[in-house]
Amino acid sequence: MPGSEAEPEERTGELTPVEALRAAVNAHRAGDLDVAEAVYRRVLAVLPEMPDALHFYGVLHHQRGRPLEAIRLIRRAIEIDPEDPGKHVNLGNVFLEIDRPDLAMQAYRMTIVMNPGHVGARNNLGVALRAMRRVEEAEEVYREAVALDPQHRDSWSNLGRLLASTGRLAEAAECHLRALELEPGHERSRRDLVSAFGAVKETDRAMLILRDWLADEPDNPMGRHLLAAFSGEEVPERASDGYVETLFDDFAASFDHKLASLGYRAPELVAGLVAEAYADRRAELDILDAGCGTGLCAPHLRPFASRLTGVDLSRGMLEKAAARGGYDELRQAELTEYLRGRTGAHDVIVSADTLCYFGALGPALAAAAGALRPGGRLIFSVEEELGPEGFRLHPHGRYCHREDYVRAALHEAGFGVASLHREQLRMERGEPVTGLVVAAVRTG
Repeated sequence: MPGSEAEPEERTGELTPVEALRAAVNAHRAGDLDVAEAVYRRVLAVLPEMPDALHFYGVLHHQRGRPLEAIRLIRRAIEIDPEDPGKHVNLGNVFLEIDRPDLAMQAYRMTIVMNPGHVGARNNLGVALRAMRRVEEAEEVYREAVALDPQHRDSWSNLGRLLASTGRLAEAAECHLRALELEPGHERSRRDLVSAFGAVKETDRAMLILRDWLADEPDNPMGRHLLAAFSGEEVPERASDGYVETLFDDFAASFDHKLASLGYRAPELVAGLVAEAYADRRAELDILDAGCGTGLCAPHLRPFASRLTGVDLSRGMLEKAAARGGYDELRQAELTEYLRGRTGAHDVIVSADTLCYFGALGPALAAAAGALRPGGRLIFSVEEELGPEGFRLHPHGRYCHREDYVRAALHEAGFGVASLHREQLRMERGEPVTGLVVAAVRTG
């Protein structure tokens, strides 16, 4: 490998460092990270300044959730061998992962200076720019990427998502169609194209994609859920565990940046009701963050909590929540079942935009009532349904709920409504999303 030649007499066991590094890289590419890590360590014990070993060992640290060590190793590799574009790209990838799109942008720009034809660096630069809300620059970079390589599926997909976020839905659909043509079985491309067709009211085209998808993968939870959402047939009472896990595991890495760009307010709104109700009880409450996601509620809730627990179905989201900190405990579990096992455990249950993945609220609300102490509060948000049904599964995959249905379900579960407000929860495709923000008190 370039930059990794060793002195003939220096060996790691029966192999030269170059041979050992090649074996480590092969194991790394095959997914045998334990073997790769052991061999990288042996190589670096013999040649601690071997740039390719430092680089690839840094990439491995990144994959294993050790970003700071990854940055240290890759930066050292770049100091020794600054002319390798791949090292700069991978440094940018780590920075993007730890919510430093500004530093990621610098690394990707350096890559492009070294190799103007590096399409992957342009695609990733677009991701970083969008995370920084520099939307016009991101669009320009994505368009440069697809001009350089019209076969680059990721760039078409990212361009489509950016256009959709700004309300340019027909253009977004064309981008996602192009991405799916390039890789016909790609799940995210199918999902994005279905979403785009739904947004422009081309239901028949969305249904065609979904039926083709389920012909290939009859049990795919994402395809089954979205087909129910578009067709109105066999609508489940709540989104399946498989759907929720798949959706949010895929979404975890970009969740915070995307929602920040949409003016996401649900965590602040529900936390505001906690502060309003418990202004004189700081650090006294046992609080459950139900559907905690990446932990956006934690900084708002922590001042009121003697104990703060987060529960979520998505392991990817929980890893982000753990990195953010603030929780005493994080648990991976389905929400209703978790609550049923927590009788009288909590003073407050907060749920920001989690119950929009439930249609019938009765079972979850009853379980929440059982998990609260007498006089405890359930504080949550849902998206508002404006049609005649109590709740409805919409083509975007979420359930919306009427106010009268929410009030009746709370009463049935043993809650009194302390407050209910209509609020703008966020923007979506350039339009405001209105929801109900509710504080309910256990009456039994």
